[in-house]
Amino acid sequence: MFQSAARGMYRLAAVTLTLFSLLFIGLSALTVVEGVVALNAATLTSAMLDGVGMIVLAIAVFEIAKYLYEEEIARDRELRRADEARRTLTKFLTTIIVASSLEGLVLVFEARTSEISEIVYPAILLAVVTLLVVGLGTFQWMTRRAESIPVDPSASEADEAEDDKRTEA
Repeated sequence: MFQSAARGMYRLAAVTLTLFSLLFIGLSALTVVEGVVALNAATLTSAMLDGVGMIVLAIAVFEIAKYLYEEEIARDRELRRADEARRTLTKFLTTIIVASSLEGLVLVFEARTSEISEIVYPAILLAVVTLLVVGLGTFQWMTRRAESIPVDPSASEADEAEDDKRTEA
């Protein structure tokens, strides 16, 4: 019963995030149309940059919804092996890195059209994205090394049996 309730929650979250993603895309189109109607180059440029930012956010939100659906609803599995965890977390973090990178670039272009002092936040965001990439690379390197360590299946079963005995006591 708990498993079906959890699946229902993941399904609801995935559908809600997908709807939010569609709303972001619609809102970005509306923002650009308002910029075109204004017949002002600066307003249109700002509207287009805002639109790009919202579309990037929509893609990131949709990727999270897709991740929830694929990993928690469709596959019905736990991350028991190191390679499964590595692939899943890599996919998820890559989505965050791409969205953050694109947002940082949009903010750089927005700062270019306004005060140069506003470049600080985009620069910090891009530095954090760089750290995320380094962290993801380190994570992949470490998990690949962990995958290459031979595991004796009988030792794992004996350890699990011993843990179960301790839990019962």
